[in-house]
Amino acid sequence: PLHLSTEFKDDPSSIPVGDLILFNAPTREDAIEFAENSPAALSGLYANMKLHRYNSLDVTGKFVAGNLVDPSKTKHTDDMKEAMEHWGYPVDDMQTKWLNW
Repeated sequence: PLHLSTEFKDDPSSIPVGDLILFNAPTREDAIEFAENSPAALSGLYANMKLHRYNSLDVTGKFVAGNLVDPSKTKHTDDMKEAMEHWGYPVDDMQTKWLNW
């Protein structure tokens, strides 16, 4: 769970405030169905839930996933990768060997 931030890890005022769950879904409707039918949601654990789209970009600047169901939905991802490569940012595994397990 996500906690309110405090100065010390064992501070009792650091209470759980929610969860952050990342997953891929073909459509927004599929994502909503998945979230609403999760065991935690069905048991009433959450007072409310929010769904947000995110871009498939990891912290190194490499694009790690495209939309295999509908590639046109991630064309902007390919365009950004091309621009980043043009400006010298690492965009493939051979450029960031220290991050590849």
